[in-house]
Amino acid sequence: MQKVNLGSVIEQAITRVTQNRIGEKPPVFVTLSPALTQVPWKDSALKQFLQFFLYESLLTSDANAAIEISLRRRSLLKDLTAFVGIQPSYWVQLRLSGRGLKIAERLIEDLFDEVGYRCEEWVGVEDSSARLGIFGAIDAPKLKVVICLESTRQRLKCDLLLPVEDGRPVPCLVENAA
Repeated sequence: MQKVNLGSVIEQAITRVTQNRIGEKPPVFVTLSPALTQVPWKDSALKQFLQFFLYESLLTSDANAAIEISLRRRSLLKDLTAFVGIQPSYWVQLRLSGRGLKIAERLIEDLFDEVGYRCEEWVGVEDSSARLGIFGAIDAPKLKVVICLESTRQRLKCDLLLPVEDGRPVPCLVENAA
């Protein structure tokens, strides 16, 4: 198990885009939860994916529109947990949002493919602009990452949801066992 320093990965991506992007650069605002900068992960695939994903997202975004990046802990998401079929201790949510983002499902699939994850499915809800993508590690089917893309009022939100298993019992499972 490796520890991925998400704060460092975000900082490196912003620095790299600032150095490599020609012309105007979009303003980027970052909000990090200090307790979440280190996330346990099976291998280096998460770090590699995030490096590619953040870099491509920032590089191709509109220079005149601010981009927001936030990192926070999500308590148990029962519906998502049941749908995906895993029982993490908690979820970590990395959100990119802004009017100038140009993130496409195909780009996400290609980047995940490069680090050994495959798209299990994209799901949409009728009368909703949200799409949910579930990606699983090819060599570890129980290791999953979820992406939610939502476009509202010309603003794109991309949530990367990472299931974290820290060895503590999952609250809903403890309640059900009692």
